Amino acid sequence: MKGHVASVRLMCTKEKSHSYLWSSSSYLPNDEFLVNHRICHAFYSSGLLPVHYTRFVNGAGIGCITKERRSKFFRKYKEHAENESIQSVDNAINDEISSKDDLDGINIMTDARHGWRKNAKDTTVVALGEKTHKVMDCEHITKSQDKVAQRHERLGTQIIYENLENKNVSIKIHAHDRNLAVNKFVRDTQFTVNQNDLWHAVKAVKKAVTKISKGTKRSEGISWSVQLGDKVEPIATHINWAVRNCEQNSLKLKESLDNIVNHYCDKHENCHHSSRCRFDSNYEPSRTVLTNLKARKMLEIAIKSSTIYKYPQDYILAKDTFYVESFNNVVNIFQDKRICFGDDQYKLRSNLAVCHWNENVDRGFTSVWKSRNPNAPASQKGKKIYKKLTYNYRINIWNRYISSFY
Repeated sequence: MKGHVASVRLMCTKEKSHSYLWSSSSYLPNDEFLVNHRICHAFYSSGLLPVHYTRFVNGAGIGCITKERRSKFFRKYKEHAENESIQSVDNAINDEISSKDDLDGINIMTDARHGWRKNAKDTTVVALGEKTHKVMDCEHITKSQDKVAQRHERLGTQIIYENLENKNVSIKIHAHDRNLAVNKFVRDTQFTVNQNDLWHAVKAVKKAVTKISKGTKRSEGISWSVQLGDKVEPIATHINWAVRNCEQNSLKLKESLDNIVNHYCDKHENCHHSSRCRFDSNYEPSRTVLTNLKARKMLEIAIKSSTIYKYPQDYILAKDTFYVESFNNVVNIFQDKRICFGDDQYKLRSNLAVCHWNENVDRGFTSVWKSRNPNAPASQKGKKIYKKLTYNYRINIWNRYISSFY
């Protein structure tokens, strides 16, 4: 046991901790402090569940720290993790402001993650900067604040706005995945432009077109048409192109969406001048030409009933929120959606997720792997092989904890 304690002491000094704390005999903690507190730190900072910890130590045949000792450690440890998260967020705000070329404000993207799969008690509402993709604010909303879980995202967004305003940070453009309550809140603000995530809108259109492009034999020509079977992905490509080339004009975007049906009917008078169907006299349609009036009507209804057609002003800037979706995946490392955590545990794990994300987002890469499969054109762009994750925030939290004893 003495040899193990000595190795833990040496590890503490090597990991950039306060080495002077271990050098003087008058400040030297006892053996229990060295081992148990370090293990508790590793347990909480790694996102392990208590059942995983006890199963591991019991399987290894080593001592298990009791629940009471872990709880006593936790009550003090959570404060230092929260302070580290606050410092990380403040640094992220400074990085985002310094990366902007103008002084009108910063652009953010937000999303809500419910802690449970249905009617969650806890909700995490996060705001990421558009340039650095770091967490600018992360709010924990519970049912004690609002009993209706569906209103948590709206409440969390309001708190985020208040916090950024208190830090003299103005928001120029706000992108999110079309929560109607958030839409209204952002529109009511005086200087912020509301934008919705393009990917979710295109996905909804693809779902609608897929529904009318296949079905049972008896309903063919009634609720679906075989002539629409090869147009799901091309229509998605057309919408993405139309949004990015509408010159931030909602009327021009609607005109481009209206032209989708005409294009597949082999009528190209209103197609873009750079399209091959306009300038190539030998152009032949690569997709089945729409000759069935019923199929044409179904496709027209599917496009005109989409949110991107009804509310084009919310998509003209072609904003996306996939970085927020990636952050929500990182949160799963610390917060399992199958577990209903207490408020303190949930807050600690949210703080750890923020520190982990801000330290490792957009890290460098060592090489790019490219697929040789010609049938997968999307993979031809290459997949980055990123550098290893770093965990300096763990060292900082440990240093904060140790310093509190002296």
